[in-house]
Amino acid sequence: MTGAVVREVADRVFACEQPDGPRVIRQVVIGGDDAALVIDTGLPASPAAGILPVLERLGVPPIVLLTHPDGDHVAGTAEVLAAYPGARIVAGAGDVPLMGVPERAIRERYARFSETDDVPFTQQMHDRAVSRFGEPFDAPEPATDGETVDLGGRSVTLLATPGHSPGHTAAWLAADGVLAAADAAMGRAITDRAGNAYIPAMYAPPATYRATVARLAALPVELLLTGHEPVMDAAATAVFLAESAATCDRLERLTTEALQAGPGTLLQLCGRVHAAYGGLPADRVRDLALTVDGHLADLVAARRAEVSPGPPRVFRSNP
Repeated sequence: MTGAVVREVADRVFACEQPDGPRVIRQVVIGGDDAALVIDTGLPASPAAGILPVLERLGVPPIVLLTHPDGDHVAGTAEVLAAYPGARIVAGAGDVPLMGVPERAIRERYARFSETDDVPFTQQMHDRAVSRFGEPFDAPEPATDGETVDLGGRSVTLLATPGHSPGHTAAWLAADGVLAAADAAMGRAITDRAGNAYIPAMYAPPATYRATVARLAALPVELLLTGHEPVMDAAATAVFLAESAATCDRLERLTTEALQAGPGTLLQLCGRVHAAYGGLPADRVRDLALTVDGHLADLVAARRAEVSPGPPRVFRSNP
């Protein structure tokens, strides 16, 4: 895979990075004396570009943590299993039903709003998603919040970090202050390699995402490895997590203001939020659907808004 980079960012902690369009995707390998924890498997061909050479260098078998069921985080799993048959794979219980079943993951995450709302999911989008999910694989074991994974000579704690997905799970190497958090927190937006906003923060429900960000902020993190952002030291981590919380507050406000501007479908409201947010690529309006829908659900629950069932659903602000 052209442009792939592998870096040892701490003692036997490896960041395996590959380009994915204008952004970076990252998998993490934490080595112990007896095993290595592989956090995410990337896209098809990602393992050959990073994970598998690192495992060969360490000389130990893998245990795989899949943080959440998006293609750029799970699609290399079958390739890792081909090299290490029978390797243990774990994932958050809330995400297990979507793991290893590309069509279901695509339907329930990528095409989630195409039937109830006017958020498009075309055949071209479907075909691209299929190409990025790799081969199916057997369902992982459900991980338990606080579960310890013994690697021999060091251990990693699995932390439930829901928001971006219901079962999103991070890995905490407490002895070294290393947190592999994938997409548990998303800053002001996922950025491209030049640092520009590229994909908006995607989460629901907002309260769950806020709790996850607060949980991570309470950890004594010395090194943060996300799925897409540059590797961060303690100071940068604090800034990033504060940005994540502030962005959630801002998107709540922008969703409220979008609704106050007049009734709208989910896509129309996403368009208003996109315009007010600024700095996002023009083709990223639909990527706001999960987040805006989550904030709209809060407004409906608080009786500050109402929704007609549709399809497509239409949201209105209550006086």
